[in-house]
Amino acid sequence: MSRSGATPAVTRRKSKGAGRKTFQWLLLSPSLLFLTLFLVVPFAMLLVLSFRDVDSLLTVLPTYSFSQYVTVFTTSAYARTIGSTLWMALITTTICVLMAYPAAYLLVRTPSRGLRTFFYILLVSPLLTSVVIRTFAWIVLLAQNGLINEMLMNLHLIRQPLSLLWNMNAVIIAYVQVMLPFAVLPLATSMGEIPPNLRRASMILGAGRVRTFFRVTLPLTVPGMLSGAVIVFSLAAGSYITPLLVGGRLQPLLPLAIYQQAVQVFNLPLAAAMSITLLVVVGAVVALAGWVSKRWEGKMRDV
Repeated sequence: MSRSGATPAVTRRKSKGAGRKTFQWLLLSPSLLFLTLFLVVPFAMLLVLSFRDVDSLLTVLPTYSFSQYVTVFTTSAYARTIGSTLWMALITTTICVLMAYPAAYLLVRTPSRGLRTFFYILLVSPLLTSVVIRTFAWIVLLAQNGLINEMLMNLHLIRQPLSLLWNMNAVIIAYVQVMLPFAVLPLATSMGEIPPNLRRASMILGAGRVRTFFRVTLPLTVPGMLSGAVIVFSLAAGSYITPLLVGGRLQPLLPLAIYQQAVQVFNLPLAAAMSITLLVVVGAVVALAGWVSKRWEGKMRDV
């Protein structure tokens, strides 16, 4: 009797679980369909296009080969472009993380809730402005007749305008201003999750503020730093609007090379191969950062 009486209850629970899973998949189906149509399918088409051959007139042929990837990795100009792109993204990421730490510390430690809200609004408000508008603002500031050169000349610090625009330094400066919030927000979230009792206990046990910061606060915020660094690195390596406007189309950056091959030269297979290369390189860096973050979190749990 007990076995036969338990069977309907088990059956009802299984049916409820199956119905709940079906309902969850129904809720996910619009998002999955959207991602499949507008992310997976275009990526597959781009991957296939990167293996197509072209003739002397850059007409896409029905044959397939690795010739486009051979061109990307054996041409010295493209190899330097890949290296300079990664170097520029690394410098931008490093500057953003270094500037984001004190900003995030101020956001989390501000005692006044109203002042903290004001700081968050001040941080997020640039994201509400178009990247193109902010980049044109840097052109106004960095041009030879711009605000910075005029101010320096009026102060008699320089005799002639400096070349602050149309170079890699201008690209990095504009990138840092555009992407700094993406480094601050994950870091502030990581800092906010640290229990205040840990810092108090460290200081009660004899550690000063500096030692508490390096032994408690800094190790616990490494995952937040890595998250912000991954976001900034990915955006810096893949953006082309900002370097095109403040750096010029001749800067050795992979997004600009992709834009030139796709829009100006119309060599679509080569542009696709460059795009896949950029995606794979950035994905490798993101995977490495994720691995380091997991190892670090595991180390912190063991401690």
